[in-house]
Amino acid sequence: MASSSVQALWLGILALASATAHAAEPSTVEQRAREDLDRQLQALVKTPPPEIVITYEGLPGAGSARAYKLLEVDFILNGQPLAVPGLDVLSGPGIHRLAALKVDEGSYTLVSRVTYTNNDTWNLFSEESGFLWKMTASVTFQAQKGLRMKVRVLPGINPTAPDPRLKLKLGHDVSAEMTAQLADASLAEDAGTPAVVARAPVTLPLPPPPPVTPPPTTQPLAMAPPPVAPPKETPELGPVAPGKLLLKVLSGKKPVAATAYVRGKGAPRQVILEKNAKKPAPVMLPPGEYTVDVLAQGFLAQTRQVKVTREREATLSFTLAKAPAKKTAQASVKNERVELPKPPRFAEKQAAPRKGSTAGIALLVDMLVRDESLKLRLEGHTDNREAPATARQALSEARAKALADALVREGLNPTRIETSGLGDSRPKAPNLIPRGRELNRRVDIVLVRGK
Repeated sequence: MASSSVQALWLGILALASATAHAAEPSTVEQRAREDLDRQLQALVKTPPPEIVITYEGLPGAGSARAYKLLEVDFILNGQPLAVPGLDVLSGPGIHRLAALKVDEGSYTLVSRVTYTNNDTWNLFSEESGFLWKMTASVTFQAQKGLRMKVRVLPGINPTAPDPRLKLKLGHDVSAEMTAQLADASLAEDAGTPAVVARAPVTLPLPPPPPVTPPPTTQPLAMAPPPVAPPKETPELGPVAPGKLLLKVLSGKKPVAATAYVRGKGAPRQVILEKNAKKPAPVMLPPGEYTVDVLAQGFLAQTRQVKVTREREATLSFTLAKAPAKKTAQASVKNERVELPKPPRFAEKQAAPRKGSTAGIALLVDMLVRDESLKLRLEGHTDNREAPATARQALSEARAKALADALVREGLNPTRIETSGLGDSRPKAPNLIPRGRELNRRVDIVLVRGK
């Protein structure tokens, strides 16, 4: 009885498909009949609720060629933090399950924040000793009935990265598998005529045979998997439409391979710029203020501030300068004071640096871009003859501010610079000779560490 009922069902579908070859458009009655058949075929399949399984794949731990220590993790699904295993579990290599959830249909966003440090013995000459990698990544995906969404959080190591900040990276991988199983029918392995095996009596009324529009396929509708929206890595854009930022990095007139870090609203973005890029790289961002740092191997790092709006595209173009190879042409630090190979020089009674004496500013910018914890304190000075005693304090302050303005024009955030004037109270050389007075007309550059 069960077998004859299901066979009758398929005969009805085939009859409808063959009869509709002569019809142009289905009538309302015919459309209702088809929908009724679809509902009855769907009833043959048990559709479980959507599932989400989230796993974390740890980096190599103790005993590996390069050991990294996990310091902090934070996983948030649609604004709700997940209760995950402790750091002692997640620190080990291998795959660790973070969560297995049954959820409602809809869109879900997972935000992952992970902090690692180098687990090696402290080494003064290692650029990674004591370094912290604070990484954030997010992914958005669709959950639907009958599907299990498998989300993998994947930290990774890039051993050939030119910069310490690029050594570790964080990303996601999303895949889907069907969880719905046939309850009352199954298809034979033969791809030809479908064979149906009934497991329970099923009585399905057949509609009258007037012509209807032919279905797009002869395979049973109940076996078609529900549509799955492809997972995609996206920034946290929020409810507003994004704006577009175009990035271009050159050396002279030729594009150069570089990495740009975009910081502002939402999670920081890392943008890889190709060496042979013919067009600027587009970056979609929520409207707002952003800082863009650019690093490239063999070049001095640069930074810019930019405002992104929905109304018009913002464009940033960087022209990088070669990093000096000789030590004598590099900036050095002694007792938290930066010594430039060619410091800015000042004429008598003038606040602005002499023309051509500010080339060392690029070295300062490079230093601060590569270490976000650094700030600068600029201390202005005068000699004891270039102005009346009452005016020397203001002149020294003006010199410090003039150098700060030059750094801001190079893209440095003004919140990372503070200025002060000390007049002629701290001479560097005797004021008795012209050369000594010239050395005293200066701005000292002091490093201030910490956020």
